Amino acid sequence: MVAHVFREFSVSTSKLAIEEESTIQTLCIDILQCLDTSVSGITQVLWPRLLEYVVPAQYTGTLKPLCRCLRELVEKKQQEGEEAACLDYSGPVKLPTPQGLLARLLVVASSPYEREGHGCAALQLLEALHHNIHAAVGEMWVLNIPPLLQYIEGNTENSLDHERWEHMLLQFLRTSLEMIGDSAWSSQISLELSQQMAGYASPSKEKSFLYKALGTSLAVCQDLVHVKSQTHKFLTTTDYMEAPEREGVISILAFSAESHLDLTLNTLQEFGAAMSKVKISGFIGHLKDYHHGKRSKTRSTLMLTYSNVAVHAPKDQLLSRVEADITGNILHHYRASCQVLGITVTNKDMYLKLTLIQNVTEISCAILETRDSQEFEFSYKQELLGYMLDFIKKEPLDSLASPVRYKAILAIGHLSKLKPSLTLEENHELLDECFKSLFPLPPLEKMKEEGETAKDALHIQSLYVGSLEALGKLMKTLLEEEPTADWFQEMFELLRTWFSSGKEWERERALQASTQLLTAYQEAVNSTTQETFNRFGSLIGLIAPYSCDSLATSRQWVVDCISCLLCLQGQSMNLGSAAEELRCLREALTAPDPEALFQASSKMARVVSEYFPSEQATDFIKATLGGMLSASPTCATAAGLWMKIILKECGDAMLDKVPDILVIIYSHMPAIQESSLRQFLVEAVSILAHRDLETVISSLLGQPLPMDSDITELWRSLGGDPLLATQVLKILIDRIKTPTRQEGRITSETEIDRDWAAAEPLSATCAISEVVSALVSSKTVQELLPELFPVLLQQVSRTLGQEMPLPRTSSGMLFREDLQHTEGDPCRLSIQALEAVLFKAGNERLGRALREQRTQSLLENPKTHHEGVCLLVSVLLRAELITPEILQSLLPWVNSPTENLRVTSSAFLAQLMTDPMLREKKFLKSVLSILEERSQDRNSIVRQMAVRGLGNLVYGAPEKVKKYKKFLLDILIGALHDIFSSEVIGESMKALAKVLKELKEKDIGSSFKDLTQQIRTYFDDEDDALRSMAFVLFGILARLTKRKWKTYFADQVKKSWITLLLHLQDPNPEVSKECRATFHLCLPFLGLKRLQSAINEHLGGTAELKPEELQVDICRHLAKMNAELLEKLYQTTITYFYSSWEEIRAVAANLAGIILEHTDRQRMKWLDLEYLLMSLQVLQKDPSPTVQLVATEIISDIHSGRVIGE
Repeated sequence: MVAHVFREFSVSTSKLAIEEESTIQTLCIDILQCLDTSVSGITQVLWPRLLEYVVPAQYTGTLKPLCRCLRELVEKKQQEGEEAACLDYSGPVKLPTPQGLLARLLVVASSPYEREGHGCAALQLLEALHHNIHAAVGEMWVLNIPPLLQYIEGNTENSLDHERWEHMLLQFLRTSLEMIGDSAWSSQISLELSQQMAGYASPSKEKSFLYKALGTSLAVCQDLVHVKSQTHKFLTTTDYMEAPEREGVISILAFSAESHLDLTLNTLQEFGAAMSKVKISGFIGHLKDYHHGKRSKTRSTLMLTYSNVAVHAPKDQLLSRVEADITGNILHHYRASCQVLGITVTNKDMYLKLTLIQNVTEISCAILETRDSQEFEFSYKQELLGYMLDFIKKEPLDSLASPVRYKAILAIGHLSKLKPSLTLEENHELLDECFKSLFPLPPLEKMKEEGETAKDALHIQSLYVGSLEALGKLMKTLLEEEPTADWFQEMFELLRTWFSSGKEWERERALQASTQLLTAYQEAVNSTTQETFNRFGSLIGLIAPYSCDSLATSRQWVVDCISCLLCLQGQSMNLGSAAEELRCLREALTAPDPEALFQASSKMARVVSEYFPSEQATDFIKATLGGMLSASPTCATAAGLWMKIILKECGDAMLDKVPDILVIIYSHMPAIQESSLRQFLVEAVSILAHRDLETVISSLLGQPLPMDSDITELWRSLGGDPLLATQVLKILIDRIKTPTRQEGRITSETEIDRDWAAAEPLSATCAISEVVSALVSSKTVQELLPELFPVLLQQVSRTLGQEMPLPRTSSGMLFREDLQHTEGDPCRLSIQALEAVLFKAGNERLGRALREQRTQSLLENPKTHHEGVCLLVSVLLRAELITPEILQSLLPWVNSPTENLRVTSSAFLAQLMTDPMLREKKFLKSVLSILEERSQDRNSIVRQMAVRGLGNLVYGAPEKVKKYKKFLLDILIGALHDIFSSEVIGESMKALAKVLKELKEKDIGSSFKDLTQQIRTYFDDEDDALRSMAFVLFGILARLTKRKWKTYFADQVKKSWITLLLHLQDPNPEVSKECRATFHLCLPFLGLKRLQSAINEHLGGTAELKPEELQVDICRHLAKMNAELLEKLYQTTITYFYSSWEEIRAVAANLAGIILEHTDRQRMKWLDLEYLLMSLQVLQKDPSPTVQLVATEIISDIHSGRVIGE
């Protein structure tokens, strides 16, 4: 009956497609399961007959109940005695051999959960049959099989580590064969395994295990002839077009090599050589062979066999064989596979690529497992690495369907661990190529959409995840090979370039890789060296802005990066709740709302600030600002927020870094033009200023002049801060007052150096202009005006006539080569600052007045500077902005060794003398004393201003003029003798004109004579202004003269009236006008009343003067009444023939003609006609045609007898 059941089961197995047959099988199994071996007499019936059904493949479905029955029967037999349980192979039942049973049951156990778990049943039967298998294994099996059973029972089909399970079974097999120690027995089991091979489906786990078991049995077998014949047999009989068979032969040879390395390698070598000798006839045959791939598959199998042999080879034998006998042959077969008709072609065969990749991985791992791996120099490393990189480069960047990229990166990671070590440049290139291969791939979801099925999509996802994980492992490997902070930084620099990608998925991958790299650094370097992590600042600055990236996954990678960085930075500190806070923020960063992201990012910045190393502030700022330039708008904003928060929270600890931070900010401002981002820079400077204002101001002042728009904006931001503005202005005032020691030394070195403006005071001056322009109200300037005005006016004076400062080198030294300087006018910049202050302190009317009077153009010109100062003071006096404090500040300048300051201060005081303030504030006496002293200054403009100031006493304190009359007249008359400056003389005349109008004849005293005589000396001066003022003064004296000095003055008039007469026709109309008035005033002093009445007709009123008629009337009158005076007129007139003015020469000649015409010859005994003619002949050659004409006419008249007779 039992035999019938097995027969029916076997028949139904061959017809399994028929539903009824499946029912029969189930029925047969049920019958076997119900078989009760405890029934009396059943043992004699079934034992050992049931063993016939264990090995045949068609009874595999019955193995579970079959093994149970057999185990129970064996146990019953063992109760009868050991001999009763032993099998009799000479009996009528055709029993399987012990080797066959062992092979069959181990293969069945390799898939323990198949067919309702027949693996346990097979092992239990094996344990029960140990005496029948071989006596040597009994004790060992009793110990080793129970743990195997426990392992199966402790797992499920899903949880079982199949690789480990196979290893346990193969180890069990090897140990068993070694315990048996019979080479023939081992040979027989290999044959049994070979025979049973056909009974298993292909592919299947059982058959895969069978190959490995076969290789293991050959490894234990000491019959080398048998081993060689078996391995050769499988190499030659395998169908290499079938993947399972290829894998099988690889397993057989690999496991065989565990004990027979040389034999296995020789066999492979012989087979490969034989294959190469096989000739394929004809061109078509070659192409068919290439395209069908049989030869290629064979070579690929051999390549994989070699690398698997390396994995299984004894570790102490591998290194001597791995290059020539293993790697060399692999590369030989690879190159041969890349050839058609002897010509090498590009390898586009994915399977061939994967084969070489697997070879590299397996060989590398095998070498690394040897004891001497770190001393072993693998000569093929560079070549293999080149292949791997080439494979990666040639992978498409628009898809991820192939595992080549993923596996090649893994292989590179293993290969990199071998010696010789790569150079940093080679590692750099290697990593760069991996980044270029992975990061540009399309987004994962897009690549998954390209898959035709859900399975394809899962495969693509698996490759994607695996590839990025492989990249992480590679980075860790490279870092372990070169565990230095510099190499870590270089690796990060490669990643950094991807952060600024415009494609969000590329940024995400770079951030993920950053997390991997940081984790690797923490594990491979930092945890072992415990060195200070000095890249925290730069990496935080680089990564943190991407906490607001467009992709939520990127934002979360950022949190992971920052967590790693905090661990690196806080390794010696207790991070406390920081880790928990970051976990919460990681969730918050999934929000889509930008404002929510900014808030979460800001909170994260505050967490980081608690652990921020102040010494790395500059690195952080530099990286953050770099992020502003390269990141998206939201990330750039996040960068700005991080910068502000770190500076606010850690600013006090960064004081020594403030100058460097500011330099970094300045250098980035030109490139950051977007207003919202620039505001972060401005606010950063403001934050620093609140902590160390002096340093910030020093740094800003150190920037080149003229200021660019960036520095201008920063100064204005300080001015716009109500808490800082006053302090800023006070510091700037001090900087102008006290130039740096370096500048002071340089500017006093040579005369050339004095031509360059001092840099810091000028910068401070320009800064005041910008700060003041940004002030919210004018109150600050009004309060500081007594300090601001003097210091800025002083700066205007100092820079007068100077050029822009020499550029500075990075060391702060002046750059003097070729005396290059910056374009611009220091004085003009100083004036603009002064005007800005005055406009802010005053009103629009003040500004308009300064502009209308062109004050700036006057002030910046050294020739008119003093006039500009006077105008400026005049306007300020009207605006009531000049205070005693300002005056006190300026008074010391009058004694300055610097001429410009003396000029400015003397002009200031000169104009200030017009205002009653000096008298009211009791400064008058001291100022007069100063002006007296300055009237003797070596600088002519200072003398001029001193004289002007004395004259202005008439306006400021008219009631004091008489009190100081002698003091004033002595100085002013003395100034008329100034031989170096006509301007001083002219100013003195003007001052005298003002003063004399306030005095009477008796007030002048003994100075009258000197004054009158000195004035007369300027009647014929070439300076129009001096002639004009001389006539004015002479007229004023004519008015003043009453009694005391009348006779003296009359005498002076007699000496001067002819000059006055001639200058009535002065070439300058204004001079002529003043001369007319003075001539009219002086005429009475001649004592010619009749003539005076005649002259009054000409000079009185406003009618136009007719000089010739006037001269004719005078000549006629004198000819009749005063021959002596006429003679004087003639003698004086001819002296003017040689005047420097052509008009006066013409007038003199004409007047001589009039005298001759209206005077009798008899009354002209004093006439020297010969001298007159000679003089007239000289005038005939005068350059002026007018003079020539007049001279010619008079000579003609003399010769014709029309004048003076014949």
